[in-house]
Amino acid sequence: MHSVELWRGRGLGVELRCFQLPDAVSDIEYDYLSAEERERAAGLKLERRRVEYVASRAYLRRALAEVLGVVPPSIPITPDDAGKPQHAGGLQFNLSHSANAVLVGWGDRPVGVDLEAAQRKTQHISRMRIVSELCAAASVDAISAFTLVEAASKAIGRGLVAVRGLRLHEVVGTGDVGLMSGSQRIRATALAMPERYVAAVAVLD
Repeated sequence: MHSVELWRGRGLGVELRCFQLPDAVSDIEYDYLSAEERERAAGLKLERRRVEYVASRAYLRRALAEVLGVVPPSIPITPDDAGKPQHAGGLQFNLSHSANAVLVGWGDRPVGVDLEAAQRKTQHISRMRIVSELCAAASVDAISAFTLVEAASKAIGRGLVAVRGLRLHEVVGTGDVGLMSGSQRIRATALAMPERYVAAVAVLD
C-alpha cells in the first residue's frame, strides 16, 4: 500500500498520523477494509468521497494493526453509546480528512481529532460563541479555535449537540484548553502541523 505520511506526533496521550489522500485507490487499499466497509464504499456514488473513505479507513486499519499485531480487516470497529464508530480492538480512535489529507488518532480514552485547511474561510465559524470565546481567551485564530471545538465535540461523540453545549473551563496554555459539556470535562490542544493544515486533538478527562 503506497501512502505519503505528511506528519506524525503525539498529543494528550494520543498517537497521531497524518497522510496525504491519493487521487485513486487500488485493490490493496480495499484489502485492508472489512467486508462491511467494502460494501459501504461500493454504495458511495461520488468517486472522490469513495476514495476518501477507502483510503482513510485503510490508513486507520493499517496503523491500528501495527499496534494490535493483527491483520487489518480483522479489527472489530464498533460504535459507542452515541453511535460513533470509535472502538477498535480495545483502542479508541478518531479520524478527520480535509484538504486532501487525513489525520488519524488513537489511544486508550475517547478521542477526537480535527483537521482543517489553513486557508479555510472563517466568516461563519467566527460567529460561533465558543469559537470567539476561545480566540479571545486562548490566543488562537478562528481556524485553530474551530479545530479545538470540533475535536472536543468528536471526543464526546454527539456532533452539533455537543458543540452547542461546550463551554470554556480553563486555559492551560496557548492553544491548550479545558472544556466542559454538562459535567463532562474535555481537554483539547492544538497540533504542530505542516503549514497547509491546522489541527487539534481532544480527549475526555
